[in-house]
Amino acid sequence: MAEVTATGLQDLWRAALPVLAERVGQATYDAFLRNTTPVGYDENVFILGVANQFAKSWLEERHLPAIGTCLTELLEEPVRVQMQVVESAGPSAAAPPLPVPITVSAPAVPDDFSTTPLNPKYTFEDFVVADCNRFAHAAAQQVAKSPGKSYNPLFIHSKVGLGKTHLLQAIGHTGVNQHPEARVVYLSAEDFANQLISAIRDNRMAAFRRKYRYVDVWLVDDIQFIAAIEGPVSEEEFFHTFNTLCQTDKQVVIASDAPPRHLQIMNDRLRSRLEMGIVADLRCPDVETRVAILEKKAAAEGVEVAREILEYVAQKIESNIRVLEGALLKICAYVSLTSEELTMPMIEEIVADYSTASTQERVTVEQIVEHVAAARNCSVEDMRGPKRNQEIVWPRQIAVYLARELTDNSLASIGKFFGGRDHSTILHAYHKVSELLTNDEKVLWEINDMRARLQPD
Repeated sequence: MAEVTATGLQDLWRAALPVLAERVGQATYDAFLRNTTPVGYDENVFILGVANQFAKSWLEERHLPAIGTCLTELLEEPVRVQMQVVESAGPSAAAPPLPVPITVSAPAVPDDFSTTPLNPKYTFEDFVVADCNRFAHAAAQQVAKSPGKSYNPLFIHSKVGLGKTHLLQAIGHTGVNQHPEARVVYLSAEDFANQLISAIRDNRMAAFRRKYRYVDVWLVDDIQFIAAIEGPVSEEEFFHTFNTLCQTDKQVVIASDAPPRHLQIMNDRLRSRLEMGIVADLRCPDVETRVAILEKKAAAEGVEVAREILEYVAQKIESNIRVLEGALLKICAYVSLTSEELTMPMIEEIVADYSTASTQERVTVEQIVEHVAAARNCSVEDMRGPKRNQEIVWPRQIAVYLARELTDNSLASIGKFFGGRDHSTILHAYHKVSELLTNDEKVLWEINDMRARLQPD
Protein backbone atom coordinates (compact mmCIF):
# COMPACT_ATOMS: atom_id res chain seq x y z
CA MET A 1 0.00 0.00 0.00
CA ALA A 2 1.28 3.47 -0.88
CA GLU A 3 2.47 5.61 2.03
CA VAL A 4 0.66 8.93 1.94
CA THR A 5 1.69 11.84 4.13
CA ALA A 6 -0.69 14.63 5.11
CA THR A 7 0.82 16.86 2.42
CA GLY A 8 0.71 14.03 -0.09
CA LEU A 9 -2.94 13.44 0.77
CA GLN A 10 -3.80 17.03 -0.06
CA ASP A 11 -1.78 16.87 -3.29
CA LEU A 12 -3.48 13.61 -4.25
CA TRP A 13 -6.96 15.08 -3.81
CA ARG A 14 -6.03 18.26 -5.67
CA ALA A 15 -4.85 16.12 -8.56
CA ALA A 16 -8.08 14.14 -8.50
CA LEU A 17 -10.44 17.15 -8.51
CA PRO A 18 -9.91 18.30 -12.14
CA VAL A 19 -10.42 14.75 -13.37
CA LEU A 20 -13.58 14.37 -11.31
CA ALA A 21 -14.92 17.67 -12.62
CA GLU A 22 -14.87 16.10 -16.07
CA ARG A 23 -16.48 12.85 -14.95
CA VAL A 24 -19.28 14.09 -12.69
CA GLY A 25 -20.04 17.37 -14.48
CA GLN A 26 -19.22 20.96 -13.57
CA ALA A 27 -22.52 21.63 -11.77
CA THR A 28 -22.09 18.67 -9.40
CA TYR A 29 -18.43 19.52 -8.94
CA ASP A 30 -19.20 23.13 -7.98
CA ALA A 31 -22.05 22.18 -5.66
CA PHE A 32 -20.58 19.16 -3.86
CA LEU A 33 -16.91 18.42 -4.64
CA ARG A 34 -15.17 21.78 -4.84
CA ASN A 35 -15.13 22.31 -1.06
CA THR A 36 -14.49 18.75 0.09
CA THR A 37 -11.32 17.92 1.98
CA PRO A 38 -9.37 14.64 2.38
CA VAL A 39 -9.44 13.35 5.96
CA GLY A 40 -7.27 10.25 5.80
CA TYR A 41 -6.05 7.20 3.89
CA ASP A 42 -5.51 3.88 5.63
CA GLU A 43 -5.60 0.28 4.39
CA ASN A 44 -6.75 1.37 0.94
CA VAL A 45 -9.67 3.36 2.38
CA PHE A 46 -9.77 7.04 1.41
CA ILE A 47 -11.90 9.12 3.80
CA LEU A 48 -13.37 12.25 2.25
CA GLY A 49 -14.74 15.07 4.38
CA VAL A 50 -17.93 16.72 3.13
CA ALA A 51 -19.83 19.75 4.38
CA ASN A 52 -23.16 18.19 5.36
CA GLN A 53 -25.34 15.10 5.28
CA PHE A 54 -27.04 16.15 2.03
CA ALA A 55 -23.69 16.36 0.21
CA LYS A 56 -22.69 13.00 1.70
CA SER A 57 -25.88 11.30 0.50
CA TRP A 58 -25.70 12.90 -2.95
CA LEU A 59 -22.09 11.82 -3.59
CA GLU A 60 -22.56 8.33 -2.13
CA GLU A 61 -25.67 7.61 -4.19
CA ARG A 62 -24.44 9.01 -7.50
CA HIS A 63 -20.67 9.39 -7.71
CA LEU A 64 -18.91 7.06 -5.25
CA PRO A 65 -17.68 4.67 -8.01
CA ALA A 66 -16.28 7.54 -10.08
CA ILE A 67 -14.36 8.94 -7.11
CA GLY A 68 -12.98 5.53 -6.22
CA THR A 69 -11.92 4.82 -9.81
CA CYS A 70 -10.15 8.17 -10.08
CA LEU A 71 -8.18 7.63 -6.86
CA THR A 72 -7.36 4.07 -7.90
CA GLU A 73 -5.86 5.40 -11.15
CA LEU A 74 -3.80 8.02 -9.32
CA LEU A 75 -2.44 5.69 -6.61
CA GLU A 76 -2.25 2.67 -8.92
CA GLU A 77 -3.83 0.45 -6.28
CA PRO A 78 -7.46 -0.38 -5.37
CA VAL A 79 -9.07 2.41 -3.35
CA ARG A 80 -12.36 2.36 -1.45
CA VAL A 81 -13.95 5.71 -0.59
CA GLN A 82 -15.86 6.61 2.53
CA MET A 83 -17.69 9.91 3.12
CA GLN A 84 -17.57 11.69 6.45
CA VAL A 85 -19.36 14.88 7.47
CA VAL A 86 -16.79 17.14 9.10
CA GLU A 87 -17.14 20.71 10.32
CA SER A 88 -13.96 21.80 8.53
CA ALA A 89 -15.26 20.66 5.14
CA GLY A 90 -16.95 23.37 3.17
CA PRO A 91 -16.12 26.79 1.79
CA SER A 92 -13.74 27.70 4.61
CA ALA A 93 -11.63 24.56 4.10
CA ALA A 94 -10.65 25.00 0.47
CA ALA A 95 -11.81 28.23 -1.07
CA PRO A 96 -12.97 30.95 1.32
CA PRO A 97 -16.09 32.51 -0.14
CA LEU A 98 -15.89 36.19 -0.80
CA PRO A 99 -18.47 38.32 0.97
CA VAL A 100 -21.46 39.07 -1.22
CA PRO A 101 -22.57 42.62 -0.41
CA ILE A 102 -26.26 43.40 -0.59
CA THR A 103 -27.58 46.58 -2.15
CA VAL A 104 -29.03 48.79 0.55
CA SER A 105 -32.26 49.33 -1.38
CA ALA A 106 -32.80 45.66 -2.18
CA PRO A 107 -35.44 43.65 -0.28
CA ALA A 108 -34.22 41.28 2.42
CA VAL A 109 -32.91 38.07 0.88
CA PRO A 110 -33.55 34.68 2.54
CA ASP A 111 -30.48 32.63 3.45
CA ASP A 112 -31.90 29.29 2.30
CA PHE A 113 -31.32 29.92 -1.43
CA SER A 114 -27.54 29.67 -1.30
CA THR A 115 -25.24 30.53 -4.20
CA THR A 116 -21.83 29.15 -5.08
CA PRO A 117 -18.87 31.06 -3.60
CA LEU A 118 -16.29 32.48 -5.98
CA ASN A 119 -13.03 30.56 -6.38
CA PRO A 120 -10.17 32.88 -5.36
CA LYS A 121 -7.99 31.47 -8.16
CA TYR A 122 -10.42 32.49 -10.91
CA THR A 123 -9.35 36.10 -11.46
CA PHE A 124 -8.38 38.10 -14.53
CA GLU A 125 -4.79 38.17 -13.23
CA ASP A 126 -4.64 34.37 -13.29
CA PHE A 127 -6.18 34.06 -16.76
CA VAL A 128 -3.72 33.39 -19.58
CA VAL A 129 -4.77 35.56 -22.54
CA ALA A 130 -4.04 34.33 -26.06
CA ASP A 131 -5.51 34.46 -29.55
CA CYS A 132 -7.93 31.65 -28.67
CA ASN A 133 -9.67 33.67 -25.95
CA ARG A 134 -8.73 37.33 -26.48
CA PHE A 135 -12.16 38.42 -27.70
CA ALA A 136 -14.04 36.79 -24.82
CA HIS A 137 -11.50 38.16 -22.34
CA ALA A 138 -11.88 41.71 -23.69
CA ALA A 139 -15.67 41.49 -23.51
CA ALA A 140 -15.53 40.10 -19.96
CA GLN A 141 -13.25 42.92 -18.83
CA GLN A 142 -15.58 45.52 -20.33
CA VAL A 143 -18.51 44.00 -18.46
CA ALA A 144 -16.52 43.85 -15.22
CA LYS A 145 -15.55 47.54 -15.50
CA SER A 146 -19.07 48.78 -16.24
CA PRO A 147 -21.69 46.19 -15.27
CA GLY A 148 -25.07 46.79 -16.86
CA LYS A 149 -23.81 49.63 -19.03
CA SER A 150 -22.84 47.73 -22.18
CA TYR A 151 -22.68 44.20 -23.62
CA ASN A 152 -25.74 43.01 -21.75
CA PRO A 153 -26.16 40.11 -21.72
CA LEU A 154 -22.70 38.64 -22.28
CA PHE A 155 -22.90 35.03 -23.47
CA ILE A 156 -19.67 33.00 -23.31
CA HIS A 157 -19.53 29.53 -24.83
CA SER A 158 -16.95 26.83 -25.49
CA LYS A 159 -16.29 23.16 -25.10
CA VAL A 160 -15.66 21.88 -21.57
CA GLY A 161 -12.59 23.10 -19.72
CA LEU A 162 -11.50 26.09 -21.81
CA GLY A 163 -12.07 28.87 -19.26
CA LYS A 164 -15.77 29.85 -19.27
CA THR A 165 -16.15 29.47 -15.52
CA HIS A 166 -12.85 31.26 -14.96
CA LEU A 167 -14.02 34.33 -16.90
CA LEU A 168 -17.45 34.28 -15.24
CA GLN A 169 -15.93 34.27 -11.78
CA ALA A 170 -13.28 36.84 -12.73
CA ILE A 171 -16.14 39.21 -13.56
CA GLY A 172 -17.61 38.38 -10.17
CA HIS A 173 -14.36 39.13 -8.33
CA THR A 174 -14.01 42.47 -10.10
CA GLY A 175 -17.61 43.30 -9.29
CA VAL A 176 -17.12 42.53 -5.61
CA ASN A 177 -13.83 44.45 -5.39
CA GLN A 178 -14.61 47.51 -7.52
CA HIS A 179 -18.32 47.85 -6.74
CA PRO A 180 -18.65 46.90 -3.06
CA GLU A 181 -22.21 48.20 -2.92
CA ALA A 182 -23.36 45.76 -5.60
CA ARG A 183 -24.91 42.33 -5.11
CA VAL A 184 -22.99 39.78 -7.16
CA VAL A 185 -24.47 36.30 -7.50
CA TYR A 186 -22.81 33.31 -9.17
CA LEU A 187 -24.51 29.92 -9.52
CA SER A 188 -25.07 27.11 -12.00
CA ALA A 189 -28.26 26.70 -14.00
CA GLU A 190 -28.70 23.32 -12.29
CA ASP A 191 -28.66 25.00 -8.86
CA PHE A 192 -31.16 27.58 -10.10
CA ALA A 193 -33.52 24.85 -11.31
CA ASN A 194 -33.15 22.78 -8.13
CA GLN A 195 -33.85 25.80 -5.93
CA LEU A 196 -36.85 26.63 -8.08
CA ILE A 197 -38.26 23.15 -7.52
CA SER A 198 -37.78 23.51 -3.75
CA ALA A 199 -39.45 26.93 -3.81
CA ILE A 200 -42.47 25.57 -5.71
CA ARG A 201 -42.73 22.57 -3.38
CA ASP A 202 -42.50 24.69 -0.22
CA ASN A 203 -44.69 27.54 -1.52
CA ARG A 204 -41.82 30.07 -1.31
CA MET A 205 -41.78 31.49 -4.83
CA ALA A 206 -42.00 35.08 -3.60
CA ALA A 207 -38.79 34.67 -1.61
CA PHE A 208 -37.10 32.89 -4.52
CA ARG A 209 -37.93 35.74 -6.90
CA ARG A 210 -36.71 38.35 -4.43
CA LYS A 211 -33.42 36.48 -4.27
CA TYR A 212 -32.67 36.59 -8.00
CA ARG A 213 -34.59 39.55 -9.41
CA TYR A 214 -32.85 42.15 -7.26
CA VAL A 215 -29.20 41.33 -7.95
CA ASP A 216 -26.79 43.70 -9.72
CA VAL A 217 -24.54 41.16 -11.43
CA TRP A 218 -26.00 37.72 -12.21
CA LEU A 219 -23.48 35.09 -13.32
CA VAL A 220 -25.06 31.83 -14.50
CA ASP A 221 -22.92 28.85 -15.46
CA ASP A 222 -23.83 25.82 -17.58
CA ILE A 223 -27.05 27.26 -18.99
CA GLN A 224 -27.36 24.16 -21.21
CA PHE A 225 -28.81 22.35 -18.18
CA ILE A 226 -31.68 24.80 -17.68
CA ALA A 227 -34.20 22.51 -19.37
CA ALA A 228 -32.83 19.30 -17.85
CA ILE A 229 -34.91 19.68 -14.68
CA GLU A 230 -38.62 20.46 -14.91
CA GLY A 231 -38.20 21.57 -18.54
CA PRO A 232 -40.54 24.45 -19.43
CA VAL A 233 -41.06 25.45 -15.78
CA SER A 234 -37.39 26.22 -15.17
CA GLU A 235 -37.02 27.81 -18.59
CA GLU A 236 -39.99 30.11 -18.01
CA GLU A 237 -38.82 31.26 -14.57
CA PHE A 238 -35.29 31.76 -15.86
CA PHE A 239 -36.64 33.80 -18.77
CA HIS A 240 -38.62 36.14 -16.51
CA THR A 241 -35.67 36.57 -14.12
CA PHE A 242 -33.35 37.24 -17.05
CA ASN A 243 -35.81 39.71 -18.58
CA THR A 244 -36.35 41.59 -15.33
CA LEU A 245 -32.62 42.06 -14.77
CA CYS A 246 -31.87 43.19 -18.33
CA GLN A 247 -34.78 45.64 -18.35
CA THR A 248 -33.52 47.21 -15.13
CA ASP A 249 -29.94 47.51 -16.47
CA LYS A 250 -28.52 44.80 -14.24
CA GLN A 251 -25.65 42.81 -15.70
CA VAL A 252 -26.30 39.25 -16.85
CA VAL A 253 -23.42 36.96 -17.87
CA ILE A 254 -24.10 33.42 -19.03
CA ALA A 255 -21.80 30.51 -19.85
CA SER A 256 -22.67 27.48 -21.92
CA ASP A 257 -21.09 24.62 -23.84
CA ALA A 258 -22.91 25.75 -27.00
CA PRO A 259 -23.96 29.04 -28.64
CA PRO A 260 -27.58 30.17 -28.07
CA ARG A 261 -28.82 28.86 -31.42
CA HIS A 262 -27.68 25.33 -30.50
CA LEU A 263 -29.19 25.17 -27.01
CA GLN A 264 -31.84 22.49 -26.52
CA ILE A 265 -34.45 24.85 -25.09
CA MET A 266 -38.10 25.16 -25.97
CA ASN A 267 -38.59 28.82 -25.11
CA ASP A 268 -37.88 30.74 -28.33
CA ARG A 269 -38.16 34.05 -26.49
CA LEU A 270 -35.34 33.01 -24.18
CA ARG A 271 -33.14 31.94 -27.09
CA SER A 272 -33.65 35.27 -28.87
CA ARG A 273 -32.89 37.22 -25.66
CA LEU A 274 -29.67 35.27 -25.17
CA GLU A 275 -28.52 36.34 -28.65
CA MET A 276 -29.32 40.03 -28.24
CA GLY A 277 -26.04 40.90 -26.50
CA ILE A 278 -22.43 39.91 -27.10
CA VAL A 279 -21.76 36.23 -27.88
CA ALA A 280 -18.12 35.26 -27.39
CA ASP A 281 -16.46 31.88 -27.74
CA LEU A 282 -13.30 30.30 -26.33
CA ARG A 283 -11.31 28.02 -28.62
CA CYS A 284 -8.72 25.36 -27.89
CA PRO A 285 -5.39 27.07 -27.12
CA ASP A 286 -2.37 26.45 -29.32
CA VAL A 287 0.64 24.60 -27.93
CA GLU A 288 2.55 27.78 -26.96
CA THR A 289 -0.44 28.98 -24.95
CA ARG A 290 -0.81 25.60 -23.29
CA VAL A 291 2.84 25.72 -22.22
CA ALA A 292 2.29 29.23 -20.82
CA ILE A 293 -0.72 27.98 -18.84
CA LEU A 294 1.34 25.13 -17.40
CA GLU A 295 4.21 27.47 -16.50
CA LYS A 296 1.83 29.79 -14.67
CA LYS A 297 0.19 26.88 -12.85
CA ALA A 298 3.53 25.35 -11.84
CA ALA A 299 4.73 28.72 -10.55
CA ALA A 300 1.53 29.11 -8.52
CA GLU A 301 2.09 25.66 -7.03
CA GLY A 302 5.71 26.51 -6.20
CA VAL A 303 6.99 23.55 -8.20
CA GLU A 304 9.82 23.59 -10.72
CA VAL A 305 9.07 21.47 -13.77
CA ALA A 306 11.47 21.22 -16.70
CA ARG A 307 10.41 23.00 -19.88
CA GLU A 308 10.80 19.72 -21.78
CA ILE A 309 8.17 18.11 -19.56
CA LEU A 310 5.77 21.04 -19.88
CA GLU A 311 6.08 20.96 -23.67
CA TYR A 312 5.41 17.23 -23.73
CA VAL A 313 2.28 17.61 -21.58
CA ALA A 314 1.08 20.53 -23.72
CA GLN A 315 1.48 18.52 -26.91
CA LYS A 316 -0.42 15.53 -25.52
CA ILE A 317 -3.36 17.46 -24.04
CA GLU A 318 -4.80 19.96 -26.46
CA SER A 319 -8.53 20.34 -25.96
CA ASN A 320 -9.15 21.00 -22.27
CA ILE A 321 -7.35 23.42 -19.97
CA ARG A 322 -8.80 21.84 -16.85
CA VAL A 323 -7.47 18.43 -17.87
CA LEU A 324 -4.14 20.07 -18.75
CA GLU A 325 -3.88 21.50 -15.23
CA GLY A 326 -5.05 18.21 -13.77
CA ALA A 327 -2.19 16.38 -15.46
CA LEU A 328 0.29 18.86 -14.02
CA LEU A 329 -1.19 18.43 -10.54
CA LYS A 330 -0.86 14.67 -10.92
CA ILE A 331 2.82 15.13 -11.76
CA CYS A 332 3.25 17.37 -8.68
CA ALA A 333 1.42 14.82 -6.53
CA TYR A 334 3.64 12.03 -7.87
CA VAL A 335 6.75 13.96 -6.89
CA SER A 336 5.32 14.65 -3.44
CA LEU A 337 4.31 11.03 -2.86
CA THR A 338 7.44 9.31 -4.17
CA SER A 339 10.23 11.92 -3.99
CA GLU A 340 11.61 10.33 -7.17
CA GLU A 341 13.26 12.33 -9.92
CA LEU A 342 10.99 12.69 -12.91
CA THR A 343 11.96 10.96 -16.15
CA MET A 344 10.25 11.13 -19.52
CA PRO A 345 9.04 7.50 -19.33
CA MET A 346 7.38 8.36 -15.99
CA ILE A 347 5.79 11.47 -17.49
CA GLU A 348 4.52 9.50 -20.48
CA GLU A 349 2.86 7.01 -18.14
CA ILE A 350 1.38 9.70 -15.89
CA VAL A 351 -0.02 11.73 -18.78
CA ALA A 352 -1.30 8.74 -20.79
CA ASP A 353 -4.78 8.80 -19.19
CA TYR A 354 -5.17 12.51 -19.90
CA SER A 355 -4.01 12.56 -23.52
CA THR A 356 -6.55 14.02 -25.95
CA ALA A 357 -6.80 14.69 -29.64
CA SER A 358 -9.32 16.93 -31.32
CA THR A 359 -10.30 17.98 -34.77
CA GLN A 360 -12.35 21.11 -35.20
CA GLU A 361 -13.84 22.38 -38.42
CA ARG A 362 -12.50 25.86 -39.09
CA VAL A 363 -13.50 28.65 -41.40
CA THR A 364 -10.98 29.52 -44.15
CA VAL A 365 -9.21 32.83 -44.78
CA GLU A 366 -10.95 33.02 -48.16
CA GLN A 367 -14.37 32.74 -46.52
CA ILE A 368 -13.46 35.40 -43.97
CA VAL A 369 -12.30 37.89 -46.60
CA GLU A 370 -15.37 37.31 -48.74
CA HIS A 371 -17.64 37.85 -45.75
CA VAL A 372 -15.89 41.04 -44.60
CA ALA A 373 -15.81 42.42 -48.14
CA ALA A 374 -19.57 41.91 -48.50
CA ALA A 375 -20.27 43.38 -45.06
CA ARG A 376 -18.10 46.48 -45.67
CA ASN A 377 -19.14 46.92 -49.32
CA CYS A 378 -15.72 46.57 -50.90
CA SER A 379 -14.09 44.02 -53.18
CA VAL A 380 -11.94 41.03 -52.27
CA GLU A 381 -9.39 42.13 -54.86
CA ASP A 382 -8.98 45.54 -53.22
CA MET A 383 -8.60 43.99 -49.75
CA ARG A 384 -5.85 41.69 -51.03
CA GLY A 385 -4.25 44.38 -53.16
CA PRO A 386 -2.00 47.41 -52.47
CA LYS A 387 -4.68 50.07 -51.87
CA ARG A 388 -4.27 51.94 -48.58
CA ASN A 389 -7.31 54.25 -48.38
CA GLN A 390 -9.32 53.94 -45.16
CA GLU A 391 -12.30 52.34 -46.90
CA ILE A 392 -10.04 49.37 -47.70
CA VAL A 393 -7.52 49.39 -44.81
CA TRP A 394 -10.11 48.98 -42.06
CA PRO A 395 -11.93 45.99 -43.66
CA ARG A 396 -8.52 44.46 -44.38
CA GLN A 397 -7.53 44.82 -40.70
CA ILE A 398 -10.81 43.24 -39.60
CA ALA A 399 -10.24 40.32 -41.97
CA VAL A 400 -6.67 39.88 -40.69
CA TYR A 401 -7.92 39.86 -37.10
CA LEU A 402 -10.62 37.30 -37.84
CA ALA A 403 -8.21 35.15 -39.85
CA ARG A 404 -5.82 35.05 -36.91
CA GLU A 405 -8.66 34.33 -34.45
CA LEU A 406 -10.65 31.77 -36.39
CA THR A 407 -8.03 29.83 -38.37
CA ASP A 408 -4.78 28.02 -37.66
CA ASN A 409 -2.84 30.04 -40.23
CA SER A 410 0.43 31.65 -39.19
CA LEU A 411 1.08 35.38 -39.54
CA ALA A 412 3.29 34.66 -42.53
CA SER A 413 0.63 32.61 -44.34
CA ILE A 414 -2.03 35.26 -43.66
CA GLY A 415 0.37 37.91 -44.98
CA LYS A 416 0.95 35.83 -48.10
CA PHE A 417 -2.80 35.67 -48.72
CA PHE A 418 -3.02 39.46 -48.43
CA GLY A 419 -0.71 40.16 -51.34
CA GLY A 420 2.55 39.05 -49.72
CA ARG A 421 2.46 41.48 -46.80
CA ASP A 422 5.17 41.15 -44.16
CA HIS A 423 4.23 39.29 -40.96
CA SER A 424 4.94 42.46 -38.92
CA THR A 425 2.31 44.32 -40.97
CA ILE A 426 -0.19 41.55 -40.28
CA LEU A 427 0.68 41.62 -36.56
CA HIS A 428 0.16 45.40 -36.49
CA ALA A 429 -3.29 45.01 -38.05
CA TYR A 430 -4.19 42.31 -35.53
CA HIS A 431 -3.09 44.41 -32.54
CA LYS A 432 -4.89 47.46 -33.94
CA VAL A 433 -8.24 45.64 -33.93
CA SER A 434 -7.50 43.95 -30.57
CA GLU A 435 -6.91 47.35 -28.96
CA LEU A 436 -10.10 48.81 -30.39
CA LEU A 437 -12.09 45.82 -29.13
CA THR A 438 -11.20 46.80 -25.59
CA ASN A 439 -11.96 50.50 -25.98
CA ASP A 440 -14.60 50.89 -28.68
CA GLU A 441 -18.03 49.37 -28.12
CA LYS A 442 -19.04 49.81 -31.78
CA VAL A 443 -16.03 47.78 -32.95
CA LEU A 444 -16.75 45.03 -30.44
CA TRP A 445 -20.33 44.71 -31.67
CA GLU A 446 -19.23 44.66 -35.32
CA ILE A 447 -16.60 41.97 -34.78
CA ASN A 448 -18.97 39.96 -32.60
CA ASP A 449 -21.58 39.94 -35.36
CA MET A 450 -19.06 38.84 -37.99
CA ARG A 451 -17.66 36.07 -35.78
CA ALA A 452 -21.16 34.74 -35.13
CA ARG A 453 -21.93 34.61 -38.85
CA LEU A 454 -18.62 32.97 -39.72
CA GLN A 455 -18.68 30.29 -37.03
CA PRO A 456 -19.67 26.90 -38.51
CA ASP A 457 -22.94 25.37 -37.30
